[in-house]
Amino acid sequence: MGAARYNEIADDLLRRIDEGEWQAGETLPQMAKLAKHYDASRNVVARAVGKLAQEGRLVSVPRRGTVVRPMHRKTVMRTDLVRRNTRHMKDGREFAAGYSFPAAMGNELWVHHVEPEVGEVPIEDARFAHMLNVPVGAAVMTRVRVTGPEGEPAFQISTTWIHPRISAEVPEVAEPLGTGPGAWVDAIEAAGHGPLEWLERRRVRMPTARETKLLLIPAGLPVWEIARISYSAKDEKAVDVTQVVIPGDRMEEVSRLRRDESALWPHAAAGPDGRPVAPAG
Repeated sequence: MGAARYNEIADDLLRRIDEGEWQAGETLPQMAKLAKHYDASRNVVARAVGKLAQEGRLVSVPRRGTVVRPMHRKTVMRTDLVRRNTRHMKDGREFAAGYSFPAAMGNELWVHHVEPEVGEVPIEDARFAHMLNVPVGAAVMTRVRVTGPEGEPAFQISTTWIHPRISAEVPEVAEPLGTGPGAWVDAIEAAGHGPLEWLERRRVRMPTARETKLLLIPAGLPVWEIARISYSAKDEKAVDVTQVVIPGDRMEEVSRLRRDESALWPHAAAGPDGRPVAPAG
């Protein structure tokens, strides 16, 4: 009987969502109110909500509640190609500024899901302080952006820490959108550090509570963390470090494999360990 009841409630909640009673991104009533509406215990309603969460229709967001997830969300296949960014608009016309890094390929205009944060704050993460080559706790110019396609949950959280020598030399890095979206990177290159070179380190980890809230994802969904280091052509030192956090179900990484010298074709008769055990051919 209990199983049948929570399935009935789950089906009815799904019907109400599909009929538009709650739009994507909106929060369901509190569990107690749903229990009263359905004349059921909170445990039964929680099982119904949990079922829809497993199916990807709902997500529990810390300090917010149960939120409706959208049916359609952009996913990308991520390569290693960096393009000039031409997605920006100024006075009704497209213009190029900055770069389109692999997670944001295409000419699709992305929006800020929260106001960009720019300011000088201490860098507390030892891992990123080491990449930037500054002491933990050093005050550095920090840029935080939460972006993605319009009408969807945020696709990524980008946090950039800029080396103090660069922020002192290039004041444009302190502007909320630079001299246009992404153009603060142009200003760094124009100051003599171009062309910048980039190195990325990627790993998968569990999200923080803040990340689940901003990205509208379950706490149990892993995220990609991409650490991108920009290097100056002038002194080959780190210019900035950017952390990009993307939900694990919104990105696939595609890599072209390269042959090591030992794997070149046609194969050599002998390798570094001597002749092969099996006869050639």
